[in-house]
Amino acid sequence: MLVRVAKQDVRLGMYVHAIEGSWMDHPFWRSRFLLSDQAQLDQVFASNVDYLVIDATRGLDPTQFSPDPEQGAKAQDRPPLSARERITELRKATNTIKRSKVAVMGLFEDARLGKAVQTDSMGPIVEEISQSVSRDPAIILNIAKLKTKDEYTYLHSVAVCALMINLARTMGLDEALTQEIGMAGLLHDVGKMAIPETILKKPARLDEDEMETVRNHPQRGHDILSASSGVSETALDVCLHHHEKMDGTGYPKRLPGKSLSLFARMSSVCDVYDAVTSQRPYNTPWSASHALQLMQGWEGHFDPEIVDAFIESLGILPVGTLIRVNDDRLAIVTGESPSDFTLPRARIFYSPDRGHDEPLLDIEVSRNRGGWSVAGIEDPSDWGFPDWKRTSRTIITRKSH
Repeated sequence: MLVRVAKQDVRLGMYVHAIEGSWMDHPFWRSRFLLSDQAQLDQVFASNVDYLVIDATRGLDPTQFSPDPEQGAKAQDRPPLSARERITELRKATNTIKRSKVAVMGLFEDARLGKAVQTDSMGPIVEEISQSVSRDPAIILNIAKLKTKDEYTYLHSVAVCALMINLARTMGLDEALTQEIGMAGLLHDVGKMAIPETILKKPARLDEDEMETVRNHPQRGHDILSASSGVSETALDVCLHHHEKMDGTGYPKRLPGKSLSLFARMSSVCDVYDAVTSQRPYNTPWSASHALQLMQGWEGHFDPEIVDAFIESLGILPVGTLIRVNDDRLAIVTGESPSDFTLPRARIFYSPDRGHDEPLLDIEVSRNRGGWSVAGIEDPSDWGFPDWKRTSRTIITRKSH
């Protein structure tokens, strides 16, 4: 459904289908795109256009959500917690994870036994996860990453719930809608209860018949949720479409990106990120920064604008990012701290004074005063690095001193 909207009523999360007027009246080189960050929204407000056409099937529906561009708290707007507050929050988040795991196990067991899913009982769990995310998302997500192979199915749902909430807030979505999106994340994998445990926990690559069983889990989950009361359309949509891809090669419907809702595209990013960074029966987890680096390069898999918003929501710098550290030297991100994925490891390689003659130095960013910190993210072209991918690989593979 296409809706004509006055520019002052446009908000984050809407998908722009067309911009009325001459291309000279607005700063965008594309006429169709997702409004995913405040800078884009500010450009809309400052432009000379009066109306935009919004595609309500690919983002927020202007007829259902009242405009409020100030809604949503971005990660960088949160005041940092003190050391004592972080310890307190760590305890709270640990207890939240434990309670969430028990609740999800009960819900999934009902689904396994063919009972209707009681989603009302999950509301307080989503609210508790939401509150933890609002205080410091890194804490609960760090804990959720520690799931064992046997816990994966349950805590993956908890992690995707937290990731979806954090992403929705970064994108400036309505808070009531954010809670609905969180519930969708919690329920998205309920169809896995229809998969035999011998397949779910198989420590080797699945054969084609087993893969076909796995590919059916979104439809099975959709059937389970459809037979339950109180399940939102958002949850049904995310459950059915979280394995679809932008190029139409996903499952179960092989839908192209233009047919996928904003929520389905968000869930795809959150689901894959947690999967590849978690210990599972058949793989070794990737680091967060390495996972984001690779996900950025998977052309046709994700909506790239949502990937950018997702990276912003986590505050993680992907491997290969060029940064300036607090003594003004340049460094390349090589990974992250094993205890906190929001703190990057980097390799200093360039000094404005000494140029490339700067000896390589591996550092770890710290929260402590006097330690290393990131002064800014730099554009490689501004520093004379036209082929940054090749340059970054060379720097990372060289031995440091």
